Amino acid sequence: MGGQLILIRHGNAEERTPEGDDFYRELTEAGVEELTAFLPDIAPLLTENGNLKIWTSPLVRARQTAELVAQATAVDAIQPQEFLATGDFVAFREALQLEAEGFTLALVGHEPYMGNWTKELIGAAIPFKKGAVAFFTVDMTADPIGKLEWLLTPGESAKRKHDEAGDKKQAADKHEESEDCGPCDCEETVYTGIIKEQMAGVQQAYAAYQLDPVDPESAHALRVAIRQLRALLNFNKANGEEKYYREAGEDWRDIATTFGYLRELDVLMEECRELRGLYPDMLADAGQVMTWLMEERQAEQDSIQELITSGALTERMLDAEAATSQFLKSIHLNDEEQKKATIKKLEKMKKRLMRKWEEVDFSNHEETHCLRINAKKLRYAATYLAPIVGEKDKAIIKEMKKVQTGLGTLCDLDINGHLLLEMADRTDDPDLQNHFRTLSEHQFQRREAILNDEAD
Repeated sequence: MGGQLILIRHGNAEERTPEGDDFYRELTEAGVEELTAFLPDIAPLLTENGNLKIWTSPLVRARQTAELVAQATAVDAIQPQEFLATGDFVAFREALQLEAEGFTLALVGHEPYMGNWTKELIGAAIPFKKGAVAFFTVDMTADPIGKLEWLLTPGESAKRKHDEAGDKKQAADKHEESEDCGPCDCEETVYTGIIKEQMAGVQQAYAAYQLDPVDPESAHALRVAIRQLRALLNFNKANGEEKYYREAGEDWRDIATTFGYLRELDVLMEECRELRGLYPDMLADAGQVMTWLMEERQAEQDSIQELITSGALTERMLDAEAATSQFLKSIHLNDEEQKKATIKKLEKMKKRLMRKWEEVDFSNHEETHCLRINAKKLRYAATYLAPIVGEKDKAIIKEMKKVQTGLGTLCDLDINGHLLLEMADRTDDPDLQNHFRTLSEHQFQRREAILNDEAD
């Protein structure tokens, strides 16, 4: 049996108070306006399969959200379901089994249950912002039973998932050609759209990691997605509210840092596999070194899983998204002003980075690491802000990628070397200590050789 499930978190509601009854909290006026603008846009996606039913938590804020969904989709009946208030997934499965083949159900509920249920459906918890809508296809005989088709939040157009950079460019040009091109609160700027797409990319990468945490690329892709987002936020740091920028930046950094040690282990393990020809006995799959590294990675993976299962990491992601949204609202540049500011800052960033390149001490890990980060920021900006300026600056992108790659090798060798020394200090096994120190020395020697070649 199969069908479609649409999970919807209620919109922005009144704050919880100690003396108030949580059941009766209502949507705020702003929450109603946000959903009223958002739901009609996505209604065709919710009804394209026909026979839409709406189930809702009995709590007032959810019921009000469900009524807005019903209004947008022309559905007459709304059915309250207690399990949407309590998060009882077993009770939900039992109710779902009674539905006919080809069902289409919209479920209006709350966090953390919406995120927990996506874990049950697809094996990965997804952060649900207030008003977020996630569409799943379901096969009750499969494992997992669901597949995420799309996830949208208020402020995102349903057409966004089909947009290409060229479409955004046309919108930017049209806006620029307007004689009255002042700040417009009623229209989303190109920059805002880019940031929202980047946040959607982070969510997808977060889900992908949970589906396959063993794959080194899943943690790497998530960290890269967050770094890209932070780089694009940093680009407009001076044009928005510092408080929200700082909050968003700290939250996104903390999330990326959660996966930092896992990524370092993956890089080190890959390096050890490449060195197997030089140290075949030392680096055999069942040998002491690789066994230690695999156990260390599993322990780190388990630690991250605890954060995901508890909801702590998902909550941090929701906080980061909320702060990012507030930061975007505080930026009062229209598309024409943003284009001018973007071109100017890209050029400034390039000049500053080239100056640093001439001054950097390549033997100093902190300096090379900092320069590498700045090269990434410039590359990300030149790549992802292209819809604003009109086209990608291929020269900058190519040059920064070359800088980033060259410095990356130096940085990885330094990190690997120190990580191996730390591991040597953590074990009491003299043979393993010797292996770690031998490999550490090899990393430092390789780094020194590269530096000497550059000097020559």
